[in-house]
Amino acid sequence: MSVRDYSLHVYSAGAVVPPLQESLSVFERREGVQCRFTSGKPEALFKAIRHNMEGDVISCGAEYVHDEAEDIGVLVKGTRRSLGYRRSVLITQEGNPKGIAKLEDLCGQGIRIGTATGGCLKGVWDDVCSKAGLIEEIRPHIVEHADACGSLMGLIHSGRVDVIFGWNAFKKIWEDTCELVELPRNL
Repeated sequence: MSVRDYSLHVYSAGAVVPPLQESLSVFERREGVQCRFTSGKPEALFKAIRHNMEGDVISCGAEYVHDEAEDIGVLVKGTRRSLGYRRSVLITQEGNPKGIAKLEDLCGQGIRIGTATGGCLKGVWDDVCSKAGLIEEIRPHIVEHADACGSLMGLIHSGRVDVIFGWNAFKKIWEDTCELVELPRNL
């Protein structure tokens, strides 16, 4: 049986979809392996894998999501590989209209913050702000919650918030619609 007789079913969550689809396209052309692609939120992907009892690759944006996949049996323990790394950043609308330059700026009057309650960014605001000792000062400015990366970026795109906690990789995906504010390495 040649490699051309095989196919792959790849599952992917959130912001990792665009680069993974591009990589699969190159892989299909180069290796002649047919790839089926399913994207969605991790919990829906896990459910589909369990229901269909098939799948070859799953890619999600956070290690804890892969931990859960292993725990429920949709990812074989010991087979995980990291394909890249990302850093926590603040993300503003293009042009950074509020002039946010550092984490402490989120404590300012009238700043509207969006955070994630699901997906790969769940808990990131808490992690970053606790390390900086700014939980109490920043919490009152959180006005919106989103359940995943795309909906979190939707808050920026719609102007419902001034800033979100995100990943530096978002600039590659939404390069013309957002600005990154780097955080100190220790955060």
